[in-house]
Formats: sequence, C-alpha cells, structure tokens
Amino acid sequence: MKRRQFLLSSTAMIAGFAAPRLAGGTSPVPPPSTGAAIYFVPGYRSDIAIYKGEPAQTSSFLRRSFPKSFTQAGTLVTRIDERDGSVRQALLPVIGHEISLSPDGRQAFWNSMNGTSMISFDPETLELDVFAKPQGEDRIGGGHALYSADGKILFVAERKLYGPRRGKPEHYYGQITVRDARTLRVLDRFSSQGIAPHDMDLTSDGKHLAVAHYGTLTLPSARGRAVVAEPSLCILELATGKLAQKWSGPAGSHEIRHLATCGHDRIAAIQIKQASPEEFRRFLEPEETISEYDVWASPGEHYLPGPIGFYDRAKPEQPPELSAAADGRLMRQGQSIIHDPVHDEVIATFTSSHVLMVFSASDGRLKHIIHTGELGLRYPRGVVLHPDGIHYAVSGSWMGIHLFRRGTHEPIVSRAIHGVFFNHSHLSVTGHA
Repeated sequence: MKRRQFLLSSTAMIAGFAAPRLAGGTSPVPPPSTGAAIYFVPGYRSDIAIYKGEPAQTSSFLRRSFPKSFTQAGTLVTRIDERDGSVRQALLPVIGHEISLSPDGRQAFWNSMNGTSMISFDPETLELDVFAKPQGEDRIGGGHALYSADGKILFVAERKLYGPRRGKPEHYYGQITVRDARTLRVLDRFSSQGIAPHDMDLTSDGKHLAVAHYGTLTLPSARGRAVVAEPSLCILELATGKLAQKWSGPAGSHEIRHLATCGHDRIAAIQIKQASPEEFRRFLEPEETISEYDVWASPGEHYLPGPIGFYDRAKPEQPPELSAAADGRLMRQGQSIIHDPVHDEVIATFTSSHVLMVFSASDGRLKHIIHTGELGLRYPRGVVLHPDGIHYAVSGSWMGIHLFRRGTHEPIVSRAIHGVFFNHSHLSVTGHA
C-alpha cells in the first residue's frame, strides 16, 4: 500500500470527508449547537488599530506569543458570541484571509494569504497554539484550508512563490499539504494541478477535492493588474492525489478564486476580473453619478464585473455555464460563496457593488438580488450558514453582521451585530455545543 493510501485509510479520512464547511464554502450540515453562533472575523488593517493608546501591531502585550522569527504586523481576529454579544479580540502571527474551524468548534486553523506562516489557535481564548510554515522554501500560504469531518486532518492550500515567469505553467503549480490538525505536522502532499490554489471544498461523494486557482503569476502593483496565466478549477482524487478533472480559462481571463460544491455534482465558482486604472476609468465613464472607489482593493487593482461559473462534473468537456445579473455592473468583486442544500441555492457576496445574489444551484438561474447597502451593510464580504439551520449571516468588510432567513432571504434587522472588524474577506462560524 502506498504511503498516501495508508494515510487516507488509517485515519478513517475518507469516511469523514463530508465535513461541514464552516467558512467561505458549502455547509451541508450545521455544526452541533444550541442555535447560537460564535463568529470569527479576520482583520487586515491592524495598522490603524489602537490598543491602550498605542499602535496595536507593535503592542508588546498583543505580540507576547509571537515567535521571534515573525516580524510582520500580524492580523487581528474578532470573536463575537451571539448569546450575549461579548467581543474578544487578539493579534496573531499570520497575514491571514480565512479562519478554518474544526467540526466541533474546538480548534481553529489560520492559513496565511501569500505569507510564510500558518497557525492554530484556541477558538475560546484566541491564544496561539502552533506556529508552522509552508512545506518548502519556495512555498507560501494559499489563504484557505479544510478540516476532515473528525477534525484530525487538515488540507492546506500552498502556492509557489511569486516571481518572474519562466517556463511552462506547470512549474508554478501549487500543492495541497495534508497535515495533522493538532501538531500541523505534514503527513503528505500532492500537486494542486494549478497556479496559485486558493479556496477548496469537498465534492458530494466525499472522495474528491475541488480547488479554485487564481492562475496568477505575479501580484498586482501600482503599475497595473496581475499577470493571469492559467486560471483553473481542478478536481483531485484524495486517495491518490491525482487529477480527476480540470477546467482552465485562457491567459488574461477571469481569475477563479472562491467556490462552493453543490450536492448534484455541480460546482459554483466566483470569477474575478481585475483591471488597470485606465480600464477602470473606461468602465465607469458612462456613469452620470458620483460613485465610490474600490476602497478595499490593492494599489493598482480595480474590479470589473465577473459572472458566477457553474461547472458540471458529469460534463467535464463542457465549459462552465455563466450566470449574471441583467445589470452586470452589480457583479463586481465577488467575495464569498456558499451552497444552501435545503433550498438548493447558491449565495454570493459582491463587495464593491454592495449586493448579495442568490442563484439556483441546479440551473444557475439568478433568483434574488439584495442590495445590502440599503440595509446599512456596506461592502458585504463573508457569508455562512447559521448554526440554527434557519438563517445565514453576511458580514460587512469594515463592520456589521446581518442575518437573513434561508429560502425567503428576508433580513432579520433586529438581530444585526454592529462590531468593527478592520476590513476582512471571510466570516467563520461555529455553534455552542
């Protein structure tokens, strides 16, 4: 028996692969809970946070558990307990994008976003547990990770270090490391089969991993947008690590960043189109009103509309079906996406447009557009199914978590939370046991 097959069978991983997705993807089954949620929100802008009158990112108290080797600013985490509204915050040694929670909610893992650290921490106290690094000197964190159902194993997206383009695209393929969830020790690794892997989710059979790839070789800079060489969505066989299916977009096309698997072998993926300042100006030129800038975009980075792609595993030779609103301008900067298995709907946030969109998972039909800005929820980012099984939650980039009723998408204004998060991308949730 090969080493990978031994790892997958001896830890009962295949039997447990149908794990509830707790942030940024599908949540087939809400975590065991009393119905009340505990939210976790990363905060990028530690540079404008203050603790006891001093800059938070240089506070010796907040950095007390940091390894000496970690000299970067770190990322804030805000924990909100829905039962009493209590808030707990910490600064942790990672430049992070999404927090992954174990199925029982007793462990948290945080992969870096293009950084050289990854950590686990206590979801109750927010104290650092294990500090680790990507597997390989030429590897950086890919932003996302996924627990097995028993909470013993982590699948972690890791990218090849960005740099000047040399050689074939395969030279830049990322990897998936299989790690012990407690120690973060690498048990195995295999190619992600694409450039710059990011979001991941399990397919309905529990035996395959769907991986979204930016396909980006260089990061955006003040001189213009990133170089997109081979955006792709890959299906990997977990028992062997081999590629089962792959859809690739042409060079220079939309990046594929976030995805949600649906129960009938369909995968919904957010596609992102970046633009140079000049392209962005031409896009907005017909507008007669004064509009907001992409305030949360990186320097030199702007967002053009991007549709949702629906990929059918039963038809691997076909390109994805593209679903969009009649007014495509509303589909700028798609951020988080989930599948509601009860109503068979895909729910996605579009940050720069201040909207939430709901699609039929079976045929990609657009069903609802919710203008969250009109509800006071600006720059919607994260979306997760609430552990009560009745609602889903949407978080604003700088502040606010609003509840909506699954199926009807009615906003529950009275249960809105108005905490400040210091800018984030994804929302994570678990429930009280």
